[in-house]
Amino acid sequence: MRACYNERAYRKREEGEPAMNRIDMKAWAKVNLFLNVVGKRPDGFHELEMFNATIGLCDDVNIERVDNENGVTVTSNDKFLENGNNLVTRVANELLKRYAPDAGVRITIDKRIPAGAGLGGNSADAAAVIHGLDRLFGWNLNPIEKAAFALKHGADIPYCLQGGTAAVYGIGERIKPISVDLSGWSVLVVHPNIFTSTEQVFAAWDAGGFPQVPIAPFLKCAETGDIVGMMANMKNALEPATFSIAPEVAAWKTKISRELGHEGVVMTGSGSTILKVFVNNSARITRFLDENKDNSRVFVEKFVNKE
Repeated sequence: MRACYNERAYRKREEGEPAMNRIDMKAWAKVNLFLNVVGKRPDGFHELEMFNATIGLCDDVNIERVDNENGVTVTSNDKFLENGNNLVTRVANELLKRYAPDAGVRITIDKRIPAGAGLGGNSADAAAVIHGLDRLFGWNLNPIEKAAFALKHGADIPYCLQGGTAAVYGIGERIKPISVDLSGWSVLVVHPNIFTSTEQVFAAWDAGGFPQVPIAPFLKCAETGDIVGMMANMKNALEPATFSIAPEVAAWKTKISRELGHEGVVMTGSGSTILKVFVNNSARITRFLDENKDNSRVFVEKFVNKE
């Protein structure tokens, strides 16, 4: 399955096979085609109902064993990832401490997925590192062990370990794969160069008394392969909370809906990216890309299905 990592590079090491020194991974972006907030738990986390999919946008993650050193060094075109206090470094350090305390690795990340965009970029990188270190050192961790470790570090990471089309529940720990063939469909991704804080958006949702959105109609369409029906039922309960903090994001959704049609238009995650799902790359899409390339990050990607 092509998911949030390069599974073709993920092959179990046979007994007696020499350890690898380097592995190259793909960390694939995720999108929420549906998101409902069920409520806030006593521990402060929020119960969610989501439908996620993987798209072709990805970061390149290279992991290399380093002799005569221990610990983790991260280099990237995104300098935030080099400060030592980020998700990738924490995940890698804890795995090495647990399974290879005397080892050292150098992780290089070519970042393409924008941060603070609702595309799961940091979670995808963390998932790629979990799979990559497991493969590099031949630990052969089982999927349940990986998922439990991942959930400790972020709600999106368990999904990013798996990828594909799936319903996701709770705080991200319950994942139900649902086979939907999106290979003939594309998604216009509009990131309006606005960072939205997930913590602030959920605080606004808690304070605002915003309504839930029922996921059942969307799931019925997904389970029967009715993609047009899915497009008509895409919703994100966090939109009014995000729009109250960042009205520019609301303006982008209105603009996309007005110029390209309202069906299949939804915010992903807590923002700030807006999606438009479509089947034919029409002249309107091409014109929209050309007219908005200077004031936003706007591009078209294909969905990544199970292979």
